[in-house]
Amino acid sequence: MAYIKIDTDAMQTVINNVNDYASAADSARRAIRRSSEYHHDPVESVVTDTESLPDAFNPAPGNTTISANVVRLRELAYQLRSRRQEAIDINESGITIANPDGTLSYYLPDPPPGTTDEAAYWRTMDTAANVHAYNTGAAEAAKADAAALDQALASLGGTAEDGRTVEQILNEMAKHQDIPAYGASFTGQYTAEEYLQLVYALDGHYKVSYDGDDGGEQFTKSLTTLSHILAAASQDQVGGADLAAGFANAVNPDTNQRQLGSPMTALNALLSVPDTAYGTGFLGALADDLEDIDPASVPFSGPPAFANGEFYTADPLAGVLTAMGSNSEAALNYLTSDGTNDAEIEKRWEMLSNRDWDYHAGSGLDGLSAATAAASVYRGADGDPNVPAHAAERATWMTAQAIPFFVNDVEDHDFTSTMKQNLAVLLGNSPEELAGLANGGSLEVDQRYGLSGLVSDAEFETLLYRVIDDENAAGTLAAAMGQYHHSQIDSSMPTATDPGETLLREYQNAAMTMGYLDGTAELRAGDDSAAQANAKSNMGTALSVFSTVLGTGVSAMTGGTGFAVAGPLLYSTGSTVAKPIIVDQLTEDWDTPDTIDVADIKTVLRAQAYVDAAQYGLLSDTAMEAAATGNNGQPFSFYTETDGQPTITAPDPMTPQAAQEYMTWDRLSGDPTMRRINSEMVNSTTGYEQGQGAKIIK
Repeated sequence: MAYIKIDTDAMQTVINNVNDYASAADSARRAIRRSSEYHHDPVESVVTDTESLPDAFNPAPGNTTISANVVRLRELAYQLRSRRQEAIDINESGITIANPDGTLSYYLPDPPPGTTDEAAYWRTMDTAANVHAYNTGAAEAAKADAAALDQALASLGGTAEDGRTVEQILNEMAKHQDIPAYGASFTGQYTAEEYLQLVYALDGHYKVSYDGDDGGEQFTKSLTTLSHILAAASQDQVGGADLAAGFANAVNPDTNQRQLGSPMTALNALLSVPDTAYGTGFLGALADDLEDIDPASVPFSGPPAFANGEFYTADPLAGVLTAMGSNSEAALNYLTSDGTNDAEIEKRWEMLSNRDWDYHAGSGLDGLSAATAAASVYRGADGDPNVPAHAAERATWMTAQAIPFFVNDVEDHDFTSTMKQNLAVLLGNSPEELAGLANGGSLEVDQRYGLSGLVSDAEFETLLYRVIDDENAAGTLAAAMGQYHHSQIDSSMPTATDPGETLLREYQNAAMTMGYLDGTAELRAGDDSAAQANAKSNMGTALSVFSTVLGTGVSAMTGGTGFAVAGPLLYSTGSTVAKPIIVDQLTEDWDTPDTIDVADIKTVLRAQAYVDAAQYGLLSDTAMEAAATGNNGQPFSFYTETDGQPTITAPDPMTPQAAQEYMTWDRLSGDPTMRRINSEMVNSTTGYEQGQGAKIIK
């Protein structure tokens, strides 16, 4: 979110100076014009340059006359004055708050993902009209929409005084749902209790009054809109933290006079809408208040279901922790000490460990796993000046609390798919530890890892064991570890004294990791034939993800987004995992194998190693010639030429079947680098044995 800061006094000085300069220039123009006319206009260019423009006339881009430039200066002063006034008005309305340095701000939306020319974006976005539309204009629209929604929901005909239906109003609201001024103004029309009751009002509308057959879908859309509006209102720049006390009070059974439905359930429904970025201060203050509510004091949420068929939990911490899964800084602040609140954080982890998570069917644990996953991303933040102080160390400490908690305090059978996927993110953000265990290392013996001495081998491997039977968790781990080894190759190859040996070693390490995941998945499946088949299918997909990321990096695989797809408040270094990947979405067009074994892993990674060897210029001319002509006189499918230079590519994805073509190339090429990679990797062990021998806490 972009907030443009304005020193209103200094800007007024600039505006006055620009206007004064424009007036002085226009006075000079008129004096020159009078003098020219007095002397019968002897110089034609003077006549042209000093002619006046009609009022309200916009000079053409090529018009360089004095009048044209005076008009441009006055337009600039108007644009600055409009922005200054917007910042003042939106602040005086109570929507935004003054910055600590006394400056004021106005809001404009960030460039959408994929924007390549940000300068061009801001030239068209930062206009007086847009500044008004996204600030005071949005605030006024929100008031009108809130009034209309109340009227439509209360009307027998389901329409507001302006003629709009509930759906038309909601559609208009959705257009502005992420604008902080709109959110703050809309929520400002209600008390916290009233806002939560909107969830039930819309639920009733779609169960009773709505005529369409898509009431469940429409309710989900309306819930998403209300969630985004509340999230926009919760941003720090519009004083979002101040909202927390009202909502905490509204759901507290000790203070709330229960109205229609459960306020806690409504709040959790709003906070749990996926990919919604709630404000950092709001989440922290809300969690501080909600953690004091005894889960058993809140009535269990049961039937009837909402219009969309969902049952939202009434666990006080479930929603706020889930929302922290999309705000890394809020999660880090809640789960770790900033150096001034050690006792508070120690007490919090004691509370989390002893809390009755079972009262609401363990739903709060889904939220806690999301928060720990989001905070764990900061393990990759070393050296980043734009993160909270000591973020990497704090995230490591938090990970060392979370892993033992989910192993020792949560039963294996209580792990949900959501928990497994979130905890795969947590483990994926400890790639050095995972790769070390795959290579026969130990967190208890080796002191090289961040978690050394803080987490036992058995705790780390038990958590891995518990999550790896989920397809998305396995894919997330594969992507995270593929990125780790990709980064290792990228960092070690440019300075390698023996590039061939370095590349071989890095690929052997990668094979150890993938083998370790495969061995652990097979161990998890046990003797159950259906579980074994499922594990092998998951690992076939995971191998495809792993090899693809290993070759191209995670950003290339996910279209340049990395894993930071949940919004602007989810931290990502571009090489860490911020959210679980949904395998079916990522691999929709892939032909992944139904089963794999150790030989398949070696084959796939040998082929990927040949691609990297070619890209690093380690292969002979003979090898490149074989790639160009070895397919019955034709090039192999992976051979192409870029600007006249031979290039070896990798398929998307590299599967055992696709890798066979590279094996044929190897046999034809006679290249010593390829032969060594082949010989060493075929005869080396993988981490499969380490996975099979993982220490598991039952």
